[in-house]
Amino acid sequence: MGAVQQVYVHIGPHKTGTTYLQNILWRNRSALAETGISVPGDEWPAQRRSVAKLVQRPPGVRARPAPKRRSPRDAWDRLLAEVDASGAHTVLLSVERLCTAESHAVEALVQSFAPSRVDVVYTGRDLARVIPGAWQTRIRNRAAPTWREYLASVRCPGDAHTDGGRFWRQQDPAQSLPAWLDHVPSDRVHVVTTPPAGSPPQLLWERFCDVVGLEPDHYDLDVPRSNVSLGGVEAEVLRRLSARVAQRLPLSAYVDLVNHFVAREVLEQREQSFRLVLPETEHAWLAPRAEAAVGYLRRGGFRVVGDLGDLVPVPEAGARLPDDVSAGEVVQLLDEVLGATLLEIDRRQQASR
Repeated sequence: MGAVQQVYVHIGPHKTGTTYLQNILWRNRSALAETGISVPGDEWPAQRRSVAKLVQRPPGVRARPAPKRRSPRDAWDRLLAEVDASGAHTVLLSVERLCTAESHAVEALVQSFAPSRVDVVYTGRDLARVIPGAWQTRIRNRAAPTWREYLASVRCPGDAHTDGGRFWRQQDPAQSLPAWLDHVPSDRVHVVTTPPAGSPPQLLWERFCDVVGLEPDHYDLDVPRSNVSLGGVEAEVLRRLSARVAQRLPLSAYVDLVNHFVAREVLEQREQSFRLVLPETEHAWLAPRAEAAVGYLRRGGFRVVGDLGDLVPVPEAGARLPDDVSAGEVVQLLDEVLGATLLEIDRRQQASR
Protein backbone atom coordinates (compact mmCIF):
# COMPACT_ATOMS: atom_id res chain seq x y z
CA MET A 1 0.00 0.00 0.00
CA GLY A 2 2.10 2.89 -1.24
CA ALA A 3 4.73 4.10 1.20
CA VAL A 4 2.99 2.92 4.38
CA GLN A 5 5.16 0.48 6.27
CA GLN A 6 3.61 0.47 9.77
CA VAL A 7 0.08 0.80 11.12
CA TYR A 8 -0.67 1.15 14.84
CA VAL A 9 -4.29 0.45 15.78
CA HIS A 10 -5.26 1.66 19.24
CA ILE A 11 -8.46 -0.22 20.11
CA GLY A 12 -9.18 1.23 23.55
CA PRO A 13 -11.26 0.13 25.38
CA HIS A 14 -13.38 3.03 26.64
CA LYS A 15 -12.47 4.85 29.88
CA THR A 16 -8.79 3.87 29.75
CA GLY A 17 -7.37 7.30 28.89
CA THR A 18 -8.33 7.01 25.23
CA THR A 19 -9.79 10.51 24.84
CA TYR A 20 -6.66 12.05 26.39
CA LEU A 21 -4.46 10.22 23.88
CA GLN A 22 -6.76 11.09 20.97
CA ASN A 23 -6.77 14.77 21.91
CA ILE A 24 -2.97 14.82 21.89
CA LEU A 25 -2.79 13.04 18.54
CA TRP A 26 -5.18 15.51 16.92
CA ARG A 27 -3.55 18.53 18.55
CA ASN A 28 -0.24 17.40 17.02
CA ARG A 29 -1.59 16.06 13.73
CA SER A 30 0.38 18.52 11.58
CA ALA A 31 3.61 17.96 13.50
CA LEU A 32 3.20 14.21 13.12
CA ALA A 33 2.52 14.55 9.40
CA GLU A 34 5.80 16.45 8.97
CA THR A 35 7.63 13.36 10.22
CA GLY A 36 5.75 10.97 7.93
CA ILE A 37 3.08 9.87 10.42
CA SER A 38 -0.56 10.03 9.33
CA VAL A 39 -3.47 10.45 11.75
CA PRO A 40 -6.21 10.22 9.10
CA GLY A 41 -9.46 12.13 9.35
CA ASP A 42 -9.74 15.88 9.88
CA GLU A 43 -11.00 15.19 13.40
CA TRP A 44 -11.40 12.17 15.65
CA PRO A 45 -15.16 11.71 14.96
CA ALA A 46 -14.31 11.37 11.25
CA GLN A 47 -11.94 8.50 12.02
CA ARG A 48 -14.58 6.96 14.27
CA ARG A 49 -17.23 7.16 11.52
CA SER A 50 -14.84 5.59 9.02
CA VAL A 51 -14.11 2.69 11.34
CA ALA A 52 -17.84 2.27 11.96
CA LYS A 53 -18.35 1.69 8.24
CA LEU A 54 -15.62 -0.95 8.23
CA VAL A 55 -17.08 -2.75 11.24
CA GLN A 56 -20.58 -2.69 9.73
CA ARG A 57 -19.51 -4.36 6.50
CA PRO A 58 -20.85 -7.91 6.24
CA PRO A 59 -18.41 -10.83 6.21
CA GLY A 60 -16.92 -11.54 2.81
CA VAL A 61 -16.55 -7.90 1.69
CA ARG A 62 -12.86 -7.79 0.88
CA ALA A 63 -10.67 -4.73 1.10
CA ARG A 64 -9.53 -3.10 -2.11
CA PRO A 65 -5.80 -2.73 -2.72
CA ALA A 66 -4.54 0.83 -3.19
CA PRO A 67 -4.64 0.96 -7.03
CA LYS A 68 -8.36 0.02 -7.02
CA ARG A 69 -9.54 2.59 -4.48
CA ARG A 70 -10.36 5.32 -7.00
CA SER A 71 -14.12 5.01 -6.38
CA PRO A 72 -14.54 4.80 -2.59
CA ARG A 73 -17.50 2.73 -1.44
CA ASP A 74 -17.83 4.41 1.92
CA ALA A 75 -16.07 6.46 4.62
CA TRP A 76 -13.55 3.68 5.31
CA ASP A 77 -12.38 3.69 1.68
CA ARG A 78 -12.17 7.49 1.79
CA LEU A 79 -9.95 7.25 4.86
CA LEU A 80 -7.70 4.80 3.03
CA ALA A 81 -7.54 7.15 0.03
CA GLU A 82 -6.43 9.93 2.37
CA VAL A 83 -3.67 7.70 3.71
CA ASP A 84 -2.62 6.75 0.17
CA ALA A 85 -2.32 10.41 -0.78
CA SER A 86 -0.42 11.39 2.37
CA GLY A 87 2.80 9.59 1.48
CA ALA A 88 3.14 8.65 5.17
CA HIS A 89 5.24 5.72 6.29
CA THR A 90 3.27 5.22 9.54
CA VAL A 91 -0.46 5.37 10.28
CA LEU A 92 -2.05 5.88 13.71
CA LEU A 93 -5.67 4.84 14.30
CA SER A 94 -7.41 5.21 17.66
CA VAL A 95 -11.05 4.11 17.90
CA GLU A 96 -12.47 2.35 20.96
CA ARG A 97 -15.15 0.59 18.94
CA LEU A 98 -12.45 -1.66 17.52
CA CYS A 99 -12.12 -3.45 20.87
CA THR A 100 -15.40 -5.21 20.04
CA ALA A 101 -14.69 -5.79 16.33
CA GLU A 102 -15.53 -9.22 14.96
CA SER A 103 -12.83 -11.33 13.33
CA HIS A 104 -14.02 -10.57 9.78
CA ALA A 105 -13.77 -6.82 10.43
CA VAL A 106 -10.26 -7.20 11.82
CA GLU A 107 -9.32 -9.22 8.75
CA ALA A 108 -10.69 -6.47 6.48
CA LEU A 109 -8.69 -3.83 8.35
CA VAL A 110 -5.46 -5.82 8.09
CA GLN A 111 -6.11 -6.49 4.39
CA SER A 112 -6.78 -2.79 3.81
CA PHE A 113 -3.22 -1.94 4.75
CA ALA A 114 -1.46 -5.04 3.36
CA PRO A 115 1.43 -5.60 3.08
CA SER A 116 2.07 -3.02 5.83
CA ARG A 117 2.77 -4.34 9.32
CA VAL A 118 -0.16 -3.89 11.72
CA ASP A 119 0.38 -3.60 15.48
CA VAL A 120 -2.41 -3.42 18.07
CA VAL A 121 -2.34 -1.16 21.13
CA TYR A 122 -4.63 -2.17 24.01
CA THR A 123 -4.92 0.17 26.99
CA GLY A 124 -5.95 -1.37 30.31
CA ARG A 125 -7.10 0.26 33.54
CA ASP A 126 -8.06 -0.66 37.09
CA LEU A 127 -11.68 -1.86 36.72
CA ALA A 128 -12.72 -0.18 39.97
CA ARG A 129 -11.95 3.13 38.24
CA VAL A 130 -13.52 2.07 34.93
CA ILE A 131 -16.97 1.10 36.25
CA PRO A 132 -18.06 4.55 37.55
CA GLY A 133 -16.90 6.16 34.32
CA ALA A 134 -18.68 3.53 32.23
CA TRP A 135 -21.95 4.19 34.08
CA GLN A 136 -21.61 7.91 33.41
CA THR A 137 -20.95 7.24 29.73
CA ARG A 138 -24.09 5.12 29.65
CA ILE A 139 -26.27 7.91 31.07
CA ARG A 140 -24.71 10.45 28.73
CA ASN A 141 -25.85 8.30 25.83
CA ARG A 142 -29.61 8.23 26.28
CA ALA A 143 -29.78 5.44 28.86
CA ALA A 144 -30.90 5.84 32.44
CA PRO A 145 -30.03 2.87 34.69
CA THR A 146 -29.58 3.83 38.31
CA TRP A 147 -26.15 3.32 39.83
CA ARG A 148 -27.37 0.21 41.68
CA GLU A 149 -29.03 -1.18 38.55
CA TYR A 150 -25.87 -0.70 36.53
CA LEU A 151 -23.70 -2.33 39.20
CA ALA A 152 -26.07 -5.29 39.42
CA SER A 153 -25.82 -5.82 35.67
CA VAL A 154 -22.01 -5.63 35.66
CA ARG A 155 -21.88 -8.04 38.61
CA CYS A 156 -24.20 -10.55 36.89
CA PRO A 157 -24.05 -9.56 33.22
CA GLY A 158 -26.45 -11.98 31.56
CA ASP A 159 -26.39 -11.85 27.75
CA ALA A 160 -24.44 -9.51 25.48
CA HIS A 161 -27.30 -7.01 25.19
CA THR A 162 -27.40 -6.06 28.88
CA ASP A 163 -25.38 -3.19 30.36
CA GLY A 164 -23.15 -5.74 32.04
CA GLY A 165 -22.74 -7.81 28.89
CA ARG A 166 -21.66 -4.73 26.93
CA PHE A 167 -19.30 -3.70 29.71
CA TRP A 168 -17.40 -7.00 29.78
CA ARG A 169 -17.36 -7.29 26.00
CA GLN A 170 -15.40 -4.04 26.02
CA GLN A 171 -13.35 -4.33 29.19
CA ASP A 172 -12.39 -8.02 29.35
CA PRO A 173 -9.26 -8.54 27.22
CA ALA A 174 -10.12 -12.25 26.92
CA GLN A 175 -13.21 -11.13 24.96
CA SER A 176 -11.65 -8.22 23.03
CA LEU A 177 -8.30 -9.56 21.86
CA PRO A 178 -9.02 -13.03 20.35
CA ALA A 179 -10.52 -11.52 17.17
CA TRP A 180 -7.30 -9.55 16.70
CA LEU A 181 -5.12 -12.55 17.44
CA ASP A 182 -6.81 -14.35 14.53
CA HIS A 183 -4.95 -11.95 12.21
CA VAL A 184 -2.15 -10.27 14.21
CA PRO A 185 0.62 -12.22 16.00
CA SER A 186 0.69 -11.86 19.78
CA ASP A 187 4.12 -10.21 19.69
CA ARG A 188 2.51 -7.35 17.75
CA VAL A 189 -0.09 -6.75 20.46
CA HIS A 190 1.03 -4.13 22.99
CA VAL A 191 -0.66 -3.65 26.36
CA VAL A 192 -0.32 -0.14 27.80
CA THR A 193 -1.45 0.13 31.41
CA THR A 194 -3.14 3.33 32.55
CA PRO A 195 -1.13 4.68 35.51
CA PRO A 196 -2.76 4.66 38.96
CA ALA A 197 -4.43 7.73 40.43
CA GLY A 198 -1.97 10.41 41.46
CA SER A 199 0.49 9.68 38.65
CA PRO A 200 1.71 12.51 36.37
CA PRO A 201 -0.90 12.92 33.62
CA GLN A 202 1.70 12.71 30.86
CA LEU A 203 2.84 9.24 31.97
CA LEU A 204 0.14 7.53 29.89
CA TRP A 205 1.27 9.51 26.83
CA GLU A 206 4.88 8.50 27.50
CA ARG A 207 3.89 4.84 27.64
CA PHE A 208 1.92 5.16 24.42
CA CYS A 209 4.91 6.83 22.73
CA ASP A 210 7.11 3.95 23.85
CA VAL A 211 4.96 1.63 21.73
CA VAL A 212 4.59 3.75 18.61
CA GLY A 213 8.16 5.09 18.58
CA LEU A 214 7.55 8.77 19.30
CA GLU A 215 9.60 11.21 21.38
CA PRO A 216 7.01 12.25 23.99
CA ASP A 217 8.64 15.62 24.74
CA HIS A 218 8.41 16.76 21.12
CA TYR A 219 4.65 17.28 21.17
CA ASP A 220 2.16 19.75 22.62
CA LEU A 221 0.38 18.16 25.59
CA ASP A 222 -1.74 21.21 26.42
CA VAL A 223 -5.06 19.62 25.53
CA PRO A 224 -8.47 20.30 27.09
CA ARG A 225 -9.92 17.85 29.54
CA SER A 226 -12.71 15.86 27.92
CA ASN A 227 -15.26 13.43 29.37
CA VAL A 228 -14.70 14.88 32.82
CA SER A 229 -16.10 12.65 35.57
CA LEU A 230 -19.16 14.08 37.25
CA GLY A 231 -19.80 14.10 40.97
CA GLY A 232 -22.52 11.93 42.44
CA VAL A 233 -25.26 14.59 42.52
CA GLU A 234 -24.34 15.86 39.06
CA ALA A 235 -24.45 12.35 37.60
CA GLU A 236 -27.81 11.59 39.21
CA VAL A 237 -29.34 14.81 37.87
CA LEU A 238 -28.07 13.99 34.39
CA ARG A 239 -29.51 10.48 34.70
CA ARG A 240 -32.93 11.83 35.66
CA LEU A 241 -32.91 14.30 32.78
CA SER A 242 -31.95 11.54 30.39
CA ALA A 243 -34.73 9.30 31.70
CA ARG A 244 -37.27 12.07 31.12
CA VAL A 245 -36.29 13.38 27.69
CA ALA A 246 -34.01 10.90 25.88
CA GLN A 247 -36.83 9.18 23.99
CA ARG A 248 -38.77 12.41 23.40
CA LEU A 249 -35.99 14.45 21.81
CA PRO A 250 -34.48 13.77 18.39
CA LEU A 251 -30.96 12.39 18.71
CA SER A 252 -29.36 15.59 17.39
CA ALA A 253 -31.27 17.73 19.89
CA TYR A 254 -30.39 15.39 22.76
CA VAL A 255 -26.70 15.46 21.89
CA ASP A 256 -26.72 19.24 21.58
CA LEU A 257 -28.81 20.17 24.61
CA VAL A 258 -28.22 17.37 27.12
CA ASN A 259 -24.92 15.72 26.25
CA HIS A 260 -23.04 18.82 25.16
CA PHE A 261 -24.64 21.81 26.87
CA VAL A 262 -26.04 20.47 30.16
CA ALA A 263 -23.36 17.83 30.78
CA ARG A 264 -20.28 19.67 29.52
CA GLU A 265 -21.10 23.37 29.82
CA VAL A 266 -23.03 23.25 33.09
CA LEU A 267 -22.45 20.11 35.14
CA GLU A 268 -18.76 19.58 34.32
CA GLN A 269 -17.93 23.24 34.98
CA ARG A 270 -19.25 23.47 38.53
CA GLU A 271 -17.54 22.34 41.74
CA GLN A 272 -18.38 18.66 41.97
CA SER A 273 -20.49 17.42 44.88
CA PHE A 274 -18.68 14.18 45.79
CA ARG A 275 -16.43 11.81 43.90
CA LEU A 276 -18.08 8.64 42.66
CA VAL A 277 -16.10 5.50 43.52
CA LEU A 278 -16.88 1.81 43.54
CA PRO A 279 -18.05 0.77 47.04
CA GLU A 280 -15.69 -1.51 48.94
CA THR A 281 -18.44 -4.14 49.16
CA GLU A 282 -18.27 -4.62 45.37
CA HIS A 283 -14.60 -5.62 45.37
CA ALA A 284 -15.31 -9.16 46.59
CA TRP A 285 -16.72 -10.13 43.18
CA LEU A 286 -14.61 -7.70 41.13
CA ALA A 287 -11.21 -8.88 42.36
CA PRO A 288 -11.44 -12.38 40.80
CA ARG A 289 -12.56 -10.89 37.46
CA ALA A 290 -9.63 -8.48 37.49
CA GLU A 291 -7.20 -11.24 38.44
CA ALA A 292 -8.44 -13.33 35.51
CA ALA A 293 -7.93 -10.39 33.12
CA VAL A 294 -4.40 -9.77 34.42
CA GLY A 295 -3.64 -13.49 34.12
CA TYR A 296 -4.83 -13.53 30.51
CA LEU A 297 -2.59 -10.58 29.64
CA ARG A 298 0.37 -12.10 31.48
CA ARG A 299 0.07 -15.42 29.63
CA GLY A 300 -0.67 -13.93 26.22
CA GLY A 301 2.87 -13.20 25.08
CA PHE A 302 2.04 -9.53 24.64
CA ARG A 303 4.47 -6.71 25.16
CA VAL A 304 3.47 -4.82 28.31
CA VAL A 305 4.37 -1.15 28.74
CA GLY A 306 3.76 -0.13 32.31
CA ASP A 307 2.91 -2.56 35.10
CA LEU A 308 0.10 -5.13 35.10
CA GLY A 309 -0.16 -4.36 38.80
CA ASP A 310 -1.74 -1.05 37.73
CA LEU A 311 -4.81 -3.08 36.74
CA VAL A 312 -5.41 -4.53 40.22
CA PRO A 313 -8.45 -2.78 41.79
CA VAL A 314 -7.71 -0.71 44.88
CA PRO A 315 -10.66 -0.29 47.30
CA GLU A 316 -11.56 3.21 48.44
CA ALA A 317 -13.52 3.87 51.61
CA GLY A 318 -16.31 6.28 52.43
CA ALA A 319 -18.18 6.29 49.15
CA ARG A 320 -21.61 7.94 48.88
CA LEU A 321 -23.99 6.51 46.32
CA PRO A 322 -25.68 8.71 43.70
CA ASP A 323 -28.93 6.79 44.27
CA ASP A 324 -28.99 8.16 47.82
CA VAL A 325 -28.63 11.89 47.12
CA SER A 326 -31.32 13.95 48.78
CA ALA A 327 -34.28 15.55 47.05
CA GLY A 328 -32.94 18.94 48.18
CA GLU A 329 -29.60 18.33 46.44
CA VAL A 330 -31.35 17.34 43.24
CA VAL A 331 -33.76 20.31 43.26
CA GLN A 332 -30.98 22.80 43.95
CA LEU A 333 -28.92 21.55 41.03
CA LEU A 334 -31.92 21.30 38.69
CA ASP A 335 -32.64 24.96 39.50
CA GLU A 336 -29.09 25.79 38.37
CA VAL A 337 -29.44 23.71 35.20
CA LEU A 338 -32.80 25.27 34.33
CA GLY A 339 -31.45 28.81 34.74
CA ALA A 340 -28.39 28.10 32.62
CA THR A 341 -30.49 26.45 29.93
CA LEU A 342 -32.90 29.39 29.67
CA LEU A 343 -29.98 31.81 29.35
CA GLU A 344 -28.45 29.60 26.64
CA ILE A 345 -31.72 29.53 24.70
CA ASP A 346 -31.88 33.33 24.87
CA ARG A 347 -28.25 33.60 23.69
CA ARG A 348 -28.99 31.37 20.72
CA GLN A 349 -32.12 33.34 19.82
CA GLN A 350 -30.19 36.60 19.96
CA ALA A 351 -27.49 35.12 17.74
CA SER A 352 -30.04 33.85 15.21
CA ARG A 353 -31.57 37.34 15.00
